[in-house]
Amino acid sequence: MADILGPLIPERLRSVRLVLRRPEPRDLKPYVSFYASKRSAMALGPMDRPEAFESLCVEMALWDIKGFGNYTLLRHEVPIGLTGVWHPEGWDEAEIGWSLLEGHEGRGYATEAAKAVHDLLEDLGWPPPVSYIDPANHRSKTVARRLGARFERHHPRWPDPEIWRHRSRVPPDP
Repeated sequence: MADILGPLIPERLRSVRLVLRRPEPRDLKPYVSFYASKRSAMALGPMDRPEAFESLCVEMALWDIKGFGNYTLLRHEVPIGLTGVWHPEGWDEAEIGWSLLEGHEGRGYATEAAKAVHDLLEDLGWPPPVSYIDPANHRSKTVARRLGARFERHHPRWPDPEIWRHRSRVPPDP
């Protein structure tokens, strides 16, 4: 979607309760902590520290190379997770994904942050993105439904993920 021309999406967003900002080196500690946990199994983990370090470097580099990527979610300046646009080389289309650090789930943060990203993409004229969701990840399916996404099909090349298609406009919050 982009050459190395600068960000296609803002490096910082605000939602009602959260700040979404481009990942920075200071995010390494919470990033490593998340990927060391079993929770990260739904997000390509678990990873050891060197793998998590490499993954964060990729997250940061995508912003420079493609002009977009995942955001670090902040609540009162404390990192609580990630959400954003994931579309590395070789992927068919852009994905909105979300992951929360332990202790921050169940409060609507993932839905709030992903909705902010979805609305931004739509405002910028991007086609409706997808979310790849592990069939056993019922919490992520709930977030996807709240965002107006619907199950489309199983991924043809990967054995596990389901493809959930987002619609053009996210319905208003209930």
